[in-house]
Amino acid sequence: MSKVVYFSRMFQAVPHLAQVASQLPGTFVTTRSSTLKATRHLYPALDSARFVRWLGPFSQGARLLKNADVIVTGSPYRSFLKNFSAKKCTVFHGTYMLLSKHALLANAHFDLLCVTGPRMQQMIQRFASEIQVNTVRTGFLPFCEFPVATAEHRERTLGALNLDPSLKTVVYTSSRRSIGSWDLVAEQLVRTTPASFNLVLRPHPSQSLTSRRIDRASFRRVTQLAASRPNTLVDLTAQALSSLQSVADLLISDANSPAEESLFYDVPQLFIETPIFGAEAMRTMALREEMHPDDIAQLLTLFECGRRQFVDGPMNFAQSIERAILDAPVYASRRQEYFSWVFGERDRCAHKRAAQAIKTFLLS
Repeated sequence: MSKVVYFSRMFQAVPHLAQVASQLPGTFVTTRSSTLKATRHLYPALDSARFVRWLGPFSQGARLLKNADVIVTGSPYRSFLKNFSAKKCTVFHGTYMLLSKHALLANAHFDLLCVTGPRMQQMIQRFASEIQVNTVRTGFLPFCEFPVATAEHRERTLGALNLDPSLKTVVYTSSRRSIGSWDLVAEQLVRTTPASFNLVLRPHPSQSLTSRRIDRASFRRVTQLAASRPNTLVDLTAQALSSLQSVADLLISDANSPAEESLFYDVPQLFIETPIFGAEAMRTMALREEMHPDDIAQLLTLFECGRRQFVDGPMNFAQSIERAILDAPVYASRRQEYFSWVFGERDRCAHKRAAQAIKTFLLS
């Protein structure tokens, strides 16, 4: 029987590796005790072990990696993986809006790359004359754990969050602190979103998990404001983002990965643009990453999937929210086209396709 080992230092990749392991059994190995503890708690059915460097060949993780036929991971780990003779595969689990040549080179040592959809495959093919890699389009692994958006799920989820299931729900997800709109938008949303909506505010993990003093002060102000507004939640990543996306009737964002992912549920969009980030800033970033002009043009069609609102100071969001929901059907075909370009299949089967690709290309 072939020996498959799943490896990651960080827990971030574990849910997606576990999905593949459910179809292609193997053992998960990590170098970190915290990752091992979390994995055993959340995925008890997944065999797991730790690689302890100072134990050398006596470490269970070291033995597993040494004897593996295939090592599957979700990050490059080039210097670590070169010590093992197994064939190697990476399963991408981010949306990779801006896939640079540098990022692809960092993954060129893998025998197989399981890519998330047509966009990533298209971007990789742009570099085919310079970088030779084997790819299979398997889909977006996080979708495997996205909840089914039934009426029962909506009522149960909103009820658990102390929100009103009878109201439409607005979810705001900002980008990282250097380009995100949180400081301009969060308080104003709490102040001006009509009372006929549930409101969920979700700062970027770079702020909520590793917050600076200025971020903590902002969260306190927004949380205090939220306490005076019924049906309002400030979520500092306590909830799974997919749960919030599954109950959203409108997603307000900085045109980021959560916006792309929410298209799985065909959620109407409202895009915030500010003096530091918008469509032109995204174009500049893409040019800096040396993306192909055609890829940049398609990337910017994200802003055509919903209404856009420029914000450079205090404003009332009531009309923008109402209009974005009312106009959602106008943008429906654009949302579908963009989703198909980024992700391809709208299903929860990426783990099955990834497992089959590994069997076909690395184990046969």
